[in-house]
Order: sequence, then structure tokens, then C-alpha cells
Amino acid sequence: MPNGRILDLSAKSPEINDNELPAALIYFGERVPVQDWRELFFIAVKCLYTEFPDTINALCSTDPTRTLFLRTNTIDMVSPRKIAPIIYLETERTPKQILKAIKFILTRADVRNVHMSIEVYEPIYPRNYLSKPTVVVPESPQIISEPPKRPRIQKPVLHLNQTIEEMLAALDAMELQAPKKSHVVLPHAARYGQPEPQVFGNLFFMLEGQRHGPFANEKNRYVALMHCLAELYPYQILKEAGHHINSEHRLTLMKGASYLYFREPVELPNNLYIDKDFPDRVLVENERYYLACCGLYFEDVMISG
Repeated sequence: MPNGRILDLSAKSPEINDNELPAALIYFGERVPVQDWRELFFIAVKCLYTEFPDTINALCSTDPTRTLFLRTNTIDMVSPRKIAPIIYLETERTPKQILKAIKFILTRADVRNVHMSIEVYEPIYPRNYLSKPTVVVPESPQIISEPPKRPRIQKPVLHLNQTIEEMLAALDAMELQAPKKSHVVLPHAARYGQPEPQVFGNLFFMLEGQRHGPFANEKNRYVALMHCLAELYPYQILKEAGHHINSEHRLTLMKGASYLYFREPVELPNNLYIDKDFPDRVLVENERYYLACCGLYFEDVMISG
């Protein structure tokens, strides 16, 4: 590897050049190859969390205004990576900030013998890396013929001067050429590779033999469904408070004053709060999760209008 060297983290202020890239993380003699600084930061903090969980938990903050690099709220994060349940690491940092953060964790953990180092290198680019690409102009341009245009299909038209037989024939032709009405595809029925349906509202749901709906949009249905689940299945829903994180890396259900970190909080029974500020596809994902926690299936509960 060209111009490789070992960066000692036990030094008071390890120096690093702007053009150096990480090759591997060395932890207790074990070499782990990495692709970039983000991956190195994630692996290093993950290793330190295994050894010093209390130290890293003490550095976590639920306040988005804090400048700590470890937080339990990913709303303002650019590139969060999950370290532990409800603990995320912001990996969008410069190399100097990453080194400073790792050394900060080691200092707070009172580690005197540091067994972690970083292998860095300076990449070598070809000499013509910054040269402008040459443009080759052909001597004689080729003439590309345009594809033949498709003949326009004349649609059947009704005229007042037509006979009854001609009008009936024109109506039959219109009915044959009319596009068939497409059925509404539910989110769970979309096949792999097909575009996900964008409209989820105007649906009912059936719980304990009672029909609820229709709803104007997905948020109203989500709130009504969660309210029913909190009343009918209180133990299963209370057990999920503060645990479910959806595909947007955000909590969906909290208990007590923790709802202050929600964008659009809605109160449920038993002092529970949900956040309804999600896209429709994420709301459907949340509904699937909580229905499964209660032993229910999305396809059996949700019915079309």
C-alpha cells in the first residue's frame, strides 16, 4: 500500500494529513479493513461500546440542540449509524473530528493503555488524473434517419347524420377502446419490483368485530387504529413504548413527557403518545408492526371501502 503508516491514538495530539485515507482499524492486534472514515468511526465506537457501555451511555443526549456526537434522536443527523438500541452515532464528521471523538471516549473511560490504532495511507493518482478529456470529432457525421411515425388510430365519433346501426357500432367501438378501470392496490399486495402505491387512505379497519372508517387520509386511520389498539391490547402496546424505531430511524411511541421530541404528537390511553408526522408508506409500516405485536395480521384487519 503506498505511503502507509500507523496512526497512534495514544499520542496526545495525533497528526493527520488532509489527503490521507483510512485502510484499517487495529484493535488489540486485530486488523479490520475499512472503506472510508465513516466506516472506521462506526466500527471504532462499536468496539468501544462493547468494552465501555456505561461511558458511552453517559455521553448520549436526547436534546437535539446538544453538540454531542452520540444521541438518541436522529432527526437532525445526516448519516446516523445504530450503535445500540435507541443509540445512534453521527458518522458525518471530518477525520480530525473523528480522531478527537475517539480519544474523548478513551479519556472519559480512563483508559491509560490504548490498544487501538489506525492504518492510514496517501492514495497515488495517475499523472493524467486532472487532465481534461479529449474530444474526438468525426470527419463525416453520420445521418441518422428518424424512425417511422406510427399511424394515428382514429377514434369512433358519433354524428347526428348517422343511422341507428352506425351509432350502435360506434358505441360498441368506444366501449372496446375505453381503458379498463384499475383496482386499488393495497400496500401489502404490491408485488416486488412494482412501484409502491401512493394512495393509502379511504380505507376501513375491523377490530373485535367493529368496523371503523372511512378515513380521509392515512394519518387519521393510523391515529384511530393506534387508539383502538391501546384500549384493546394495553399490555402489548405499553410494552412497545420507547422501543420501536421505523425505517426513518425515529421513535414512534413514547410514554409520558418524552413525547416532546415528536413532531406531531397525539395522545393515546394510558399516558401514551404517538408521532403521526410520517409519510404514508412509513405509517403503513408502523401499523404492520403494532398489529403484529398484538397477534394480528395487517391483511385481516385492513379492508377496502
